[in-house]
Amino acid sequence: MADTLQLTVTGMTCPHCEARVAKALLALPGVDDARADHTAATCTVTYDPAQVDPARLVATVTAAGYTATLPD
Repeated sequence: MADTLQLTVTGMTCPHCEARVAKALLALPGVDDARADHTAATCTVTYDPAQVDPARLVATVTAAGYTATLPD
């Protein structure tokens, strides 16, 4: 069963940034969908928690050059 999580992502300034974040997340096993929005500074991720955890999602965005935080 899939979970959906909205990350706060800072550092995105354009649609290219959105694509870079989404591509990095979609490369992870267990990520079914990733939709970044630079104007809202968010990325909504649908993932299988049995295959990937939220901390890995954050680490992947960080490795792509942006700052991600989990919701409170």
